[in-house]
Amino acid sequence: MPTRFWAILLLAPVTAVAGPLLDYIRDYDLNDYALGLSVPTSQNPYVGADNSISAYPYLTSFSHSSLTDSWLLIQSGNLGFRYVTDQDWEFGLIGRIQTLGWGVADNDDLLGLDAPRSTIELGPLIGWRALPVHVQFRSYWEVLDRHSGTISELEFRLPWEHHRGYIIPSVTVSRLSRDYSDYYFGVSRDDATALFPEYTPGSAINTSVDVTSGFELNPNWLLQTRIGVEFLDSAIEQSPLVDRKHLWSGSIGLAYNADIFESRDYFGPDREQNIEIRLGLFNSHADTNLILDATDAQPGDDLDLEDFLGVSDSETVGQIDAYYRVAFYHRFDLGYFELRRNASTTLQRDMWFGDEFYPEGSDIRISSESQLLRLGYSYSLMRDGQKELAVTAGLSYLKFDSEVRFDDSLQQPNRVRVDGVLPTFGVVGSAPLGDKWRLGADIDLFALTFDRYKGYMAYLSLDLERRFNENFGAGIGYNFYGMRLKSNGENLDGTLRVRYQGPKLYLSLKF
Repeated sequence: MPTRFWAILLLAPVTAVAGPLLDYIRDYDLNDYALGLSVPTSQNPYVGADNSISAYPYLTSFSHSSLTDSWLLIQSGNLGFRYVTDQDWEFGLIGRIQTLGWGVADNDDLLGLDAPRSTIELGPLIGWRALPVHVQFRSYWEVLDRHSGTISELEFRLPWEHHRGYIIPSVTVSRLSRDYSDYYFGVSRDDATALFPEYTPGSAINTSVDVTSGFELNPNWLLQTRIGVEFLDSAIEQSPLVDRKHLWSGSIGLAYNADIFESRDYFGPDREQNIEIRLGLFNSHADTNLILDATDAQPGDDLDLEDFLGVSDSETVGQIDAYYRVAFYHRFDLGYFELRRNASTTLQRDMWFGDEFYPEGSDIRISSESQLLRLGYSYSLMRDGQKELAVTAGLSYLKFDSEVRFDDSLQQPNRVRVDGVLPTFGVVGSAPLGDKWRLGADIDLFALTFDRYKGYMAYLSLDLERRFNENFGAGIGYNFYGMRLKSNGENLDGTLRVRYQGPKLYLSLKF
């Protein structure tokens, strides 16, 4: 990921420390927002792909962001932070989830081609709202190292507010960089077939038009709609993967606002508890690949530990997390889990592992060990009885060690190993739901070149906790840990791709 992006990410919380701006952030009430259910639908540009339709809960406001100066930005699929000056300039940092791909159903027309994978896009925005037509520029970098491209958007918006809501037509011009459009609409030389010849669209410009509206049905209910059409660049239209010239999309949402969150001066049962220890069980579903680079002595290989080498893809492991607060807005975090797996299998094809050749039909033993230790510091941009939002910085120690030997051999096993300490950045948030329940989220990201590694690491944890008293609670949640690291070290010359995800249960002790 470009270094300038991390500079922006690092400077944002530093800038926020300024007194007036920090007060502006903390003087915030979630009850100004409504909780709703949205049903979006959109056309898929790819050959043979089904159009998408889904439903998800969302947070919204009875006033559109174009008509407010709120620092929390929820707009057009984006979530982020902004600051609106007295001169109507708008500066912010935003993110969104990019899900463009073949679709959720199997697509036989594109069988054999690598589908684009969902990812997270982050970047800055700048806007000007002094004229009737608002102008906003956004630029996104992809976080999870799927590609090295960018997409930039210039939007012109004409907001109109009436006594029961708003109507906002807009026009957006989007520029896709060469790497961005090649990833989503190109066909690489390795994937090319007679039906899908090699194709590189290069940079492209798309134009979209949409109308967003909100209508207050009564003081507690809001109906929101959006309809839009995107016109594809000719370079994208000509891709053998694409069978459309334009894409229609729309959504309808119904939101309810009746002060469903606690008040800001709410004093919860554990407000004065500064130490928390969580002991949990994590049911991990694993997907692990070793992509070994070719050398003069041996060819490259792609080894799937679960499907090819027979390692279990589901294990329940222990997890420990500890938190220590220093003063009101500062916290130190520690988290640890490890996963150990062993298996025996008969090879269905030849395999190189380390410096050893294992022919087809060999009986082998394999062991795999993964460890993750997370150390972090969190600073709460806001913390009151209603919510907490903090930015985090820390270090993660990761270790992956895999060994293979012949089943009947006493020789030393061949080993592939990755271990190192990587810097991480992220956000932590939580909100009480009544006196007994709390909803929380924790996100850590690493995506850049560091030491001998290049790639990304992402950790996501979602929790729903029930407090029984001020010292004891229990929770359920979901963990996701993903990593793709390219290494040129002596223990691994290649790429390690790991994904662990699954539900968890934990006990919480506070004192």
